[in-house]
Amino acid sequence: MKKILLLLLLVSQIAFTQNTNYNQLDTLLDLLYQNDKIMGSMTILKDGKTVFEKSVGYQYINDKEKKQSTSKTKYRIGSITKTFTAVMIFQLIDEGKLTLDTKLFEYFPEVANAKKIEIAHLLNHSSGLFNITADENFNEQEPTTQEKMLSMIAKHDVDFQPGERHEYSNTNFVLLGYILERIEKKSYKQVLEERITKPLGLKNTYYGSEIDITNNESLSYYYEDDNSLHEAKQAHLSNPGGAGGIVSNPSDLVVFMNALFSDKLMSKNSFKIMTTINDEYGSGILSAKKAGLTLFAHNGRIDFFQSMLVYMPELKTAIALNANALNYGMMPIMFNAINASIGEDIEIPSFKNIDLTSEELKKYIGTYECEELPFTLIFKTDGKILKGAPEGSDLKDLKPTEKDEFALEALGVILKFDLSAKSLLFSQSGESQKKCIKKE
Repeated sequence: MKKILLLLLLVSQIAFTQNTNYNQLDTLLDLLYQNDKIMGSMTILKDGKTVFEKSVGYQYINDKEKKQSTSKTKYRIGSITKTFTAVMIFQLIDEGKLTLDTKLFEYFPEVANAKKIEIAHLLNHSSGLFNITADENFNEQEPTTQEKMLSMIAKHDVDFQPGERHEYSNTNFVLLGYILERIEKKSYKQVLEERITKPLGLKNTYYGSEIDITNNESLSYYYEDDNSLHEAKQAHLSNPGGAGGIVSNPSDLVVFMNALFSDKLMSKNSFKIMTTINDEYGSGILSAKKAGLTLFAHNGRIDFFQSMLVYMPELKTAIALNANALNYGMMPIMFNAINASIGEDIEIPSFKNIDLTSEELKKYIGTYECEELPFTLIFKTDGKILKGAPEGSDLKDLKPTEKDEFALEALGVILKFDLSAKSLLFSQSGESQKKCIKKE
């Protein structure tokens, strides 16, 4: 249920072609699986038609059997649920059952600042409400009720006043899910089915419960340092509710996203409001830029499931990735899928790892200024590993893959040092290399 902020990447102009590199994308996903980096599924939809579909790894693993993942495998999608919830809220607004300026007080007067917080503030994360998943007593494995959750929410004061800024909070969409139920006098599960899944024919999408492996639902896993897989504990989905309780798969998610951007789910005015972006935030959707393209997206994380759903209006293309085990960056995988969709080469990662002495590592420390990057890069070492990051950010461990080359796999970053020229080349997820010069 945590948000992974979409990176505002370097904007480089490219010529969109009709060529695609889906064979390279297929190779990339196979390579990631073979190197214990991912299990999951991906689907790409263009102009309403599936153009790429791939599953790697296993839906579940137990003492008796392993079941391979397929296009029918279902995953918990975490916070992508928020986009579904937002759509249903806008449908209620279109029907006159709710307004954007309706106060939270009408439904939950016990919540702090409820007389000031509007539906619009909940939708775009500008309410100021404390993120309930950060409460020290929040236990996602234990079942809960609306009464218990509301009691926990009501104990917290706001972090800021409504509209002052945008700050991601699961509380916003937990409350929106409850509001849906109160207005419709039905469960979230029923409202979702009537308003979205049945009209769109989404047979693999529904509000989840305990994972049922006999129903093509996958378990989630985490990798230990030795790359061994271990089954993760399950959250009880009474906790995330409208913020993260849906089960789906990539083939359904791309159909949902395509319908949203084809004006099939709400009025044009509501869609315009939903996709109006302020500081990366829309209403139930996020946005960023990559290579001159506008990306509308949401990601999700629950248990050890990780998911991302992206739509590119310029290409009329939707991409969905669901992983039930991931030991690699979600963003680089998705950005490579975008590159494949526009005919750009994919950067196939190297999973080599070389050993460097403390003296060798010291050669790379320093500050590097990059004319084409909006930041300065800092490198330090503890004698065992090189660490680096943009100035002002937490240093990340960098993996030495070849002579004078390091990788940050979680973000798809490749750094190629030229020690004699006191420079380096920076690239990220297949973007063109940017030169940086070491400061003396």
